[in-house]
Amino acid sequence: MEAIETKKIGKYKIDIFPDQMMESPDEWENEDAFVVYDHPRYFSVKRKGFEPQDIWNHLQSGKKMYDGHFVFPLYAYIHSGIVLSVGSHNFPDARWDVSMRGFVVVKRQKGSYTNDKALELAKGITEEWNQYLSGDVYGYSITDTDTEENLDSCWGYYGLENCMKEAESIVEYQMGKDKHGQLELELKE
Repeated sequence: MEAIETKKIGKYKIDIFPDQMMESPDEWENEDAFVVYDHPRYFSVKRKGFEPQDIWNHLQSGKKMYDGHFVFPLYAYIHSGIVLSVGSHNFPDARWDVSMRGFVVVKRQKGSYTNDKALELAKGITEEWNQYLSGDVYGYSITDTDTEENLDSCWGYYGLENCMKEAESIVEYQMGKDKHGQLELELKE
């Protein structure tokens, strides 16, 4: 596999790769905030006790919460891929390619979440799902170019920028260790 981005810092080389074995955000088993969505043809996320149709019926009866959870409608723009939007949407071709078949569900915690705070969290979860659905998940490999030794590698970073920042912090830490080791060597001489 070829790196999609490479950066050299001192004697270290960072290579960024697409994560071919990325985990779905649903696998993180977050019980406080999650997506429930069902489109039989494209993508589905289930949670026991949280069926999209049941949530929809509950909200249509005039209730604002569902089983102690804030609930926000989840729209999917499905056209050569899937892009999600929470709360509302401004997708092109909304008449044909957009469906509201799910929800982002955020557990209400006394004193912790207002509706606005819960919506902010729901938008963050939606962004993670968009990154997952579009393949915006990466891993890095760091090589010592002097020895060709692999220093570190890690996968599962959502967003290219997040992956590069983490790799850079590992290199900076290693460079600090190198400098400290060099100082000790000089003191011994």
